[in-house]
Amino acid sequence: MDMDMLIQARRDFNSKIFREVVIIATWAIWTHRNEVIFDGAHISLRRWKQLFRDEFSHLLHRAKPTLKLELQTWLSSFH
Repeated sequence: MDMDMLIQARRDFNSKIFREVVIIATWAIWTHRNEVIFDGAHISLRRWKQLFRDEFSHLLHRAKPTLKLELQTWLSSFH
């Protein structure tokens, strides 16, 4: 992804939590990739979403109070 695309995605996302969402999404992809490669799991969007939600929930426990409500609201709208 080139930098212009990343900057545009951040603008389109229009939220202070963009970085957190991207980092957790990337981590969930990496974790699921490892399950597929090392554990013989099948590629699954449902599994990726589960990993993403789990990691995002962990983030809520250590989030700054100023971001917590926005993080909770965003997670509750994630399908």
